[in-house]
Amino acid sequence: MRRQSLTMIVAFAILASKPQAFGADAGNRFLAELLGRPLERQGESFACFSREYDDAHLSAHPQQQVAFVRALVAARAPATPSPMYQVTLAFRFRGRAETLTAVAECGGGKPRDSVRGGARCAGPGDAETRLALVGRQAVVMTIPGGADLWAPGPTDQRHDTVANPFGPDDKAFRLVRTDLKQCEDLAFERQKPLRPHEP
Repeated sequence: MRRQSLTMIVAFAILASKPQAFGADAGNRFLAELLGRPLERQGESFACFSREYDDAHLSAHPQQQVAFVRALVAARAPATPSPMYQVTLAFRFRGRAETLTAVAECGGGKPRDSVRGGARCAGPGDAETRLALVGRQAVVMTIPGGADLWAPGPTDQRHDTVANPFGPDDKAFRLVRTDLKQCEDLAFERQKPLRPHEP
């Protein structure tokens, strides 16, 4: 009996010494699914989603202006029961050579994020962005009323905006999880390659 008690004490000590991750138990299960991993106690976690529309799709949707869209999800510890995270967006439109960007702040909205109900994010600008999971590899991003976007340029000079370039058919975008390398240019202030988690 004493031996069994000692074994249990040792097991609990080992578990307590391991860094714990924040996921379904401690907070935002939606964010954990979005990142593809629980949010750790320390560091920053990333995920990348993208979609490129081919000529056939654009021909069938003449009122859609978005030809390409990417989303970089960045969540920084410490994790709280309702952790905040950021989604940096990049869009390329028909007839425009430059890529336009924007940011949505997520995690602090009401109702709170949930796997079933998704997330409501503030931004870009005065708009609201909604996120909904589709399995583990895709997310539907909705910007119902369009939004003003940032013109290219250094982050400290990003005061030039492009007035709502979205078309009538640019309201919902189904993005697929992709390699983080596809979103590295959206991590504007980082000087090294992205990894799923940076301790």
